[in-house]
Amino acid sequence: MKGLKKYRFLLKPFLILTVLYLVGMLAIILAGVHYADDVARTNFGYAGWNGFSRYLSTVTAYGLHTNTYLANIAPLPQILACVILAFSSLILICLVSSKEIFKKPIKEWIFQIIAVVPLGLSPYMLECLSYQYDAPYMSISVLFAILPLVFAKKTWWQYGLALFVSVLVICMTYQAAVGIIPMLVIFLAVKWWNESDKKETKRIIKFVAYSAAVFLISLVIFQKVLMKPRDAYVSNSLPEFSKLIPEFFSHLGQYFNLVFSDFRVLWLVLIAIILVAFIVVFIIRTKKNKIMAGVTALISLVVMAVFAFAFYAVLDKPLYATRAMYGIGAFIAIVGVYVVSGKGREWVFRIPVVVLAYCFIAFAMIYGNALKEQDDYRNERVNMVISDLNQMNLMKDETVKNIKVGGSIGVSPVVSHMSKSYPMVYRLLAPSFSEYVPWMAYKLEYQSGFQNIFFEEEKEMDEKSLPVIKDTVFYEIRGDKQNIFVEFKCDEKINVVF
Repeated sequence: MKGLKKYRFLLKPFLILTVLYLVGMLAIILAGVHYADDVARTNFGYAGWNGFSRYLSTVTAYGLHTNTYLANIAPLPQILACVILAFSSLILICLVSSKEIFKKPIKEWIFQIIAVVPLGLSPYMLECLSYQYDAPYMSISVLFAILPLVFAKKTWWQYGLALFVSVLVICMTYQAAVGIIPMLVIFLAVKWWNESDKKETKRIIKFVAYSAAVFLISLVIFQKVLMKPRDAYVSNSLPEFSKLIPEFFSHLGQYFNLVFSDFRVLWLVLIAIILVAFIVVFIIRTKKNKIMAGVTALISLVVMAVFAFAFYAVLDKPLYATRAMYGIGAFIAIVGVYVVSGKGREWVFRIPVVVLAYCFIAFAMIYGNALKEQDDYRNERVNMVISDLNQMNLMKDETVKNIKVGGSIGVSPVVSHMSKSYPMVYRLLAPSFSEYVPWMAYKLEYQSGFQNIFFEEEKEMDEKSLPVIKDTVFYEIRGDKQNIFVEFKCDEKINVVF
């Protein structure tokens, strides 16, 4: 207990961060939406993460749900995710700034609290937090991407062990966070170099080399011993050696193109100002040649940004979904916390950091409400189909009916109207039907109340030869005594990027 008492000064900022994230998450939690995989997990209570080598997510879920049958316990997992992200954010501030700052009055560190918001509430992290099942395990990956750097100034074996274990934890919870580790290593290395004398340079080089070695060894062990091969909408295999470099840069370009198309112009302008502020502040604080410091700051920013996506970009078939891109939020948080940590005239750089944090909190609210609107809209269409099927004579006999669903339900008018101002909302909303995501079909099969409907994703059906038995503005139903095909007519589709 005595050991914990000396860290009591960290309790207030931790509670503030927790409340801040809970407020940001409020609209998503209140929406109460079964997001994507949540639909199937709620119906069947399975884990399903082992197929992606996320064994720790499975084990942790069994403990959290107190059963191997994972009944829905929302919103507890999402609340727990907020607490984990608050703890992660607190550690990040201590690494980038200093834990000693929290011993001072709140006015001395409140801007660090605001600056770290993109770590937990960046638009890309919102998809992770939308999952009623997955959210805490995705947040754990963020925590363990930051935690090992706490041991960076301990003994080499302590740091090496912490780093080795953390990489494995990330790979067995959610691999998208793995790039945050080299991002932090690079930042700490250039920060120490910028603020130290020449005697520290050798130690800094050794720190980077040692970190890289342990990091790569951990990844290789995971790949060779623990990782299951996977080739679906994402592949964890590498391209042929001759194609590795060109495909890496092609994939990396796609990631950054998505950032520029997803983010609003205002967000991009604010981020650009923050990055420039980082270079300026870095030069102001340097003990080295100012030109060299400026060049070092610029290069470090580029390399850190690359590592936000590097470990997915190297794959043969990367994952471009928003939930795989939250590393960019960590990048913005690291840079932002560093920028607001200054004194004197540097206070002016706090303005874009505060405005961006507010933009992300506001967008989290906008997205949470859009998520609810879209879910209500889709459920209304599905319930109309259930009502029509209930009135049909073919449902009255006990013959098993194979059901197939096609077309698109589309988006709610509310969501459609906001798409020009917030294009990223489309990418965040889980689709109704497409390959790998037949969520609304599950609702027709398992939540309709019909005892004789059977959905099988791979089932072949000659739907064009089936007679039309119901034709509405929103959908068409074709069927006979054994097969039912429901085709929604909306042309406007949610842009699914896997």
